[in-house]
Parts: sequence; C-alpha cells; structure tokens
Amino acid sequence: MQNRLHIYALPAPDLRSALEERQRVLEAFDYCSIQPANYLHATVQQFAVTSDDVSPEDMDAFMATLKSLAADTKPFSIELGEPEADDYSLGVKGTSTSSWAKLTAAVRDAAADTINKGQPLPGAPFNPHLTLGYALAEGSTALIQQASDQLRAPALPPLTINEMHLIAVHQDAKRGTFTWDTTSRFPFSEPPAK
Repeated sequence: MQNRLHIYALPAPDLRSALEERQRVLEAFDYCSIQPANYLHATVQQFAVTSDDVSPEDMDAFMATLKSLAADTKPFSIELGEPEADDYSLGVKGTSTSSWAKLTAAVRDAAADTINKGQPLPGAPFNPHLTLGYALAEGSTALIQQASDQLRAPALPPLTINEMHLIAVHQDAKRGTFTWDTTSRFPFSEPPAK
C-alpha cells in the first residue's frame, strides 16, 4: 500500500524514547517487526483513498476543515497502559476519552464530505493505541508478552495530543512497517494564558 491517507497523532520525544526502550524486547522475535521509532503513531483515522485518488479541490476542502477543527480543539492527553501482545504483535493501548471520541468523529465527518466521499469509510480505531511491532508470521503471542512483562521500565508518559498530521502512508508488508515522507501538521489551539 502506497500513499494511503491517514490522520495520525505522533508521540512527543519523551514518549517515543520510552516506547523505543520497550520495543527492544522484539529483537528476539523474527515473526514480529519493529516499527521504526521515528514512525511510531496513534491512528486517528485511516481513509479508503490514496493521495493519488483525491482531487485537488477535495484535498483543499479537507485540509481547510482540518485547520478549522484543529483551531477549535484543545490539547489533551491519553493515559497509556503497558505493552500488550496480540496476534504476534506488540502495542500500547490508551484509555478512550471524550476528547479522543470527539476528534475521531470530527475527522470522519470531514473526510466523508471531502476526500472519502462516495466510498465506504474504514472503521474508526478501536481505541487510542500505538503499535510497537507488527506480525510478520505466526509465532507465540505468549512469548512476546512474557518478554515484555519482564522488562523493568518506568511507567509510560501519556500520549499528549496537541496536533494531528495528515499523512500519505507507505506500508511495507514484508518488513512489517508503516512509514511516510512528509506530513501536513495541524496544531490544536493553545489554552489561554492564566
């Protein structure tokens, strides 16, 4: 898959470093990839289209809506649990909040009227999450979980969402990675100074 459009929330450097430390357990498992640390992300929404499928007019309308949405959205944080293995992969799940639900719904509405119109919209993410490594082949989920549980590390900092990124994603199924070249950044409004 090349250039499939997504909206991502990207982790701050402190969270990225903490997640990278937890990814090291995956080095022992050839059936699970290690998502490159610079490309760790929380999917807000994926779309049924690539950047090549969208007209310039629809892209402009979508980006204008995202800019307006970002200006009306206050930064928020998502508390993260410890890594969980599932289907030969490893990820970190966050607690769903009303701010997260509102953001995903607004992004879905914006896409349905612009870049994704006329096509079924893929489902919303099951909850906020960051995948540390994706399954490449069958293996032991239990062994990945055991290795992760044995890692002694401080609790993860929260996922602070103070901006969203429109990204054309490149999936490399053989390597089990998702990467991109550039992003369009939409910073959220800052709370007023006290």
